Amino acid sequence: MRLLFSAVPAHGHVLPLAPLMSAALDLGHEVAVVVSAGAAELVRAELPAGVEHLPAGPMPVELAVEAAKRTGGEVMTPSVEGIGETFGGVLLDTTADEAVEAARAWRADVVLSEIYCTVGATVAATLGLPWHRVTMTAAIPADWQSAIEKAAAARHEARGIRPGAPASVLGLWPPLLRDTDDAAGEPGVPVLPVRSRAHRRPSATAPCAPASAGTGRPKVLVTLGTVFSDSAVLAAVVDAVAENPVDVVATLGLALQGEQVVGEDRRGAGGGEVTFVPFVPIDELLRGVDVVVGVGGAGTVLASLSHGVPLVLWPQGADQPAITDRVVAAGAGVRVSSVADVRSAVAEVLGSADVRKRAEEVASSMAEAADPRDAIRSVTEPGSVSP
Repeated sequence: MRLLFSAVPAHGHVLPLAPLMSAALDLGHEVAVVVSAGAAELVRAELPAGVEHLPAGPMPVELAVEAAKRTGGEVMTPSVEGIGETFGGVLLDTTADEAVEAARAWRADVVLSEIYCTVGATVAATLGLPWHRVTMTAAIPADWQSAIEKAAAARHEARGIRPGAPASVLGLWPPLLRDTDDAAGEPGVPVLPVRSRAHRRPSATAPCAPASAGTGRPKVLVTLGTVFSDSAVLAAVVDAVAENPVDVVATLGLALQGEQVVGEDRRGAGGGEVTFVPFVPIDELLRGVDVVVGVGGAGTVLASLSHGVPLVLWPQGADQPAITDRVVAAGAGVRVSSVADVRSAVAEVLGSADVRKRAEEVASSMAEAADPRDAIRSVTEPGSVSP
């Protein structure tokens, strides 16, 4: 079969789909992803060889800027209306036509669309294809969901289509991190919990994270992800963490590559080593790590907890507050509200056997979920895998 994946063109939306793509290719299916032309390097370097790139639409910054213009809101801290316009309005206005034509020319048989991407359901409804939703983050807040659906419905009505519910939901977001309402799912739509994993780059020649020197000190990974990589914030967080007697590895993300002021390796105030690395697949960065400090991006949270590593989270925007709520509720991490709280929060988590135990319990539950190959079989061979 020909499996078409659809995602918002950002690392945190695309990379969690990689294991499903690999599984589909391993099972002999053809795979393509419809995503902005601006994401070509992301597709080439980070997704499995054999995934075809079908370019459609702009990159996230362009989506957010246009939505802010239409709603009079802020780009980085949009209103609920701005969220709806970004994912239900601008995304479809700028991407749907190209995506539909690309899917038609590629002769897709089925669509798998991540939770924030309204393009997948639109393509499926236009071409009369079955579609499946992939969840890799906390449930979309109800007011956001309503705003996105309202904006998308206007576009669908103009196109004369009415997308139906997904045939199933492939749940990369662990059951132990779901709230009660999210766990119930959509009426009549089966949910298959699927094992997620930390991102690994498929190329064997990809640069690797630096090997640990084995100092005997605890090791803390600091990552602000690929969107909220502000140099001043990163520097302040790293310095706060390094006040503890720990070794720190901090990733510069994508926006801060080469910024020497932030990225100079040094000795922290607590006596440990501070090392900066460029964007590296997080599976490599997590080796030997005792605590992860981040902003609550879904990719970082899933990766860390798949390794049983607890978290200190300082959410900055997007769905990070909702994700952080779920981690804290599960007991697998703590929230801070300012950089002033980071040092003590790291010390608290390092000294808490209970927080580590909860993180390991989440990891165990993730490992027990369906293999990505079974998830693909559930899509391509309906009824072959029970939710």
